[in-house]
Amino acid sequence: MKQSANAAASRLQRDNAMALESFNAYHSYLKSIELLNDAERGRLFTACLQYSMTGEVPDLRGNERFVFPMMKEQIDRDKAKYDAKCKANKSNIKSRWDKDTYERIPSNTNVYDRNDSYTKNTKDKDKDKDKDKDKDKTGDKARTTRFTPPAVEEVRAYCLERKNSVDAERFVNYYASNGWIVGKTKMKDWKAAVRTWERRDANGGYRSAGENQPTDKRTWDLDIIEL
Repeated sequence: MKQSANAAASRLQRDNAMALESFNAYHSYLKSIELLNDAERGRLFTACLQYSMTGEVPDLRGNERFVFPMMKEQIDRDKAKYDAKCKANKSNIKSRWDKDTYERIPSNTNVYDRNDSYTKNTKDKDKDKDKDKDKDKTGDKARTTRFTPPAVEEVRAYCLERKNSVDAERFVNYYASNGWIVGKTKMKDWKAAVRTWERRDANGGYRSAGENQPTDKRTWDLDIIEL
């Protein structure tokens, strides 16, 4: 427990040390430094860099000391906005990620500086989802390509088993001519189609190749109600 507290304290110190590494120079400053000579402008710029980095107010003795307070206030405002953005961003991350990942995110994380660990987690999760989708597609494809058209001998053997009068050769020729399509979809169970033909024959349907053949083959397809 004590080690965890020490680790958290060390992490906090490290995060606090990672301060904003720049300050904004606005075009409006040109008006403010208009009366300064080059040396004074140089000292003013150096003073801004030092204050932005350390937070310490430098000792200025030239005319630049009259301009620095205005620029100092702007640096403070910009830093406050940056800190607020970091705090809000880390709070959002905390609500989405587990504790271990959250603890590895620096306190000054902004919207443009994402942590590699949680970015990698996002990519890994996306990859896992893609893999699951690929598996589902593979499974669906396997199920849709499972049907194998039967040979005449298979149909004849099935008809003998059921003791019906379906003409096996006529059955195979009929569906072979339309690509084994039932309605608008691929046939899934040819035995179900045989049973449908069996019922039609039992009800006085088409018992021979030349007797009352349907002129529109769709009339056959619409009756394959078991497929």
